[in-house]
Amino acid sequence: MATIKVTKASSVQSIKNQFSKEFSCNIRIYNGAKFADDKMKISDLSKTDNPGGELELGARSRVENVEKYFKENFGIKVQISNADDTKLADNAMTLTQAGKL
Repeated sequence: MATIKVTKASSVQSIKNQFSKEFSCNIRIYNGAKFADDKMKISDLSKTDNPGGELELGARSRVENVEKYFKENFGIKVQISNADDTKLADNAMTLTQAGKL
């Protein structure tokens, strides 16, 4: 089981790197309708009062649940995509399956 650490001070780039390393897939993090800048912090993007926490993810975690977690806990829209970031993963897929798209 991998732990993706997300805190107020986490940068978009650090979260992307963790997903790529742990699951061989990508996470797209949005600032409104556009992609968030890699240097932005979660606290800059968050629509909640207290963003932060640790996210326990396994290779069998579903894409839908990860996207929902970010929305509910941070108020941030994210989407999971394949290893070369050319195709969005289906919500029913696991993170491992998303990396193999």
